[in-house]
Amino acid sequence: MSTPPVTFQPALYYDVTARDDNEACENYGKTFEVNPCYSNGGTVIVQCGLCRHNMTIVSGTLLDPQPEVS
Repeated sequence: MSTPPVTFQPALYYDVTARDDNEACENYGKTFEVNPCYSNGGTVIVQCGLCRHNMTIVSGTLLDPQPEVS
């Protein structure tokens, strides 16, 4: 059973959990928290710092309140 994809709204900050699914990487199967993670145009891409492959977004929670940007 697969998890439905997370839908991100554009230009907002989220607390994102991402999992590395690249079997060739040392981080395979590990999850990482990215907070804050900016949704840009509604698309979030998290890459592994070791292998540079895109990671699978497991969850995303809208930050409330949103961080103040100066």
